[in-house]
Amino acid sequence: MNTITLRMHEVRKLKELPLEHGVFNTEALMLILPKTKCKNKQESQVFKYLDCQDDEKQMARKMYTVNMLNSSEKYKEIKELVIPDSIVIVDGKLTGFACPLIPKHRNLGMILLNDKIPLKEKLSYLKQLGTIIDNVQRVEEESFKMYFGDLNEFNFILDKGNHLRAIDLDSAYIGQDLPCNEAYYLLKNKYLHKVKEKYHINSQNIVIPNEESDLYCYNMIILDTIAKTSMFKKNIDVYYEYLNYLDGIGVSKNLLDIFSDIYLPKKNSNPKEYIEELDPKLGRKLEYKVFQKNINQKET
Repeated sequence: MNTITLRMHEVRKLKELPLEHGVFNTEALMLILPKTKCKNKQESQVFKYLDCQDDEKQMARKMYTVNMLNSSEKYKEIKELVIPDSIVIVDGKLTGFACPLIPKHRNLGMILLNDKIPLKEKLSYLKQLGTIIDNVQRVEEESFKMYFGDLNEFNFILDKGNHLRAIDLDSAYIGQDLPCNEAYYLLKNKYLHKVKEKYHINSQNIVIPNEESDLYCYNMIILDTIAKTSMFKKNIDVYYEYLNYLDGIGVSKNLLDIFSDIYLPKKNSNPKEYIEELDPKLGRKLEYKVFQKNINQKET
């Protein structure tokens, strides 16, 4: 890995990376490094100035993750992964990491929330996400396996060519003693703890990331997108009622079988190959509020 050395007075002069309205970064300050300070003098980088610099355990965990990812040619071959390639030392102290700046990017989370963007376009991006997950899970590395852990739509961006890229990889899980305890989809769902043979739970009652948990997160991102609500927070009976409703309006049985397996003691599947079977013309019929209205009408 490359080492970038700065003085604090230089840091104070750096410009903050502008984030889209609605996108929040609570863990770190994102600063733009000038080309003269970067590994490749032709490209700017993003300096992730971590708020945990006084938390030695957290910093060590992230340092380990970044080092391991940089040691693997197989993960670096996956061009969609924006892996930090430099550590940043400020006044002799390790303060964070730097990774390539992706210019004119858009956050996937904000795109999926935007009602003005057609569902067909959103589904094309979600298929790209499935391909990235598949490429990562296909890596056969003797020393370690990488899991996203906190796999959520806000940790992915689209570059100016509309190619999806994975960011915030210093929070990935590669076998450390403690997983990331802020994993959005993993923290909010109590039903995962009922399928412990698939979703492994540690002594702190936190889900330990694995292939199953990453695929669970991906499936929930798709469902949340079409339902326009947080399906992963729903009661399990309501969840399956909604799937039955989707079946009734003609949603692909291949997709529904995969969604159904989420809470069953069997392996999860990557639905990327079946996303094109989801007819965008169903539009509002897919929404959870339409399902609710349907249920209420039947009960009256």
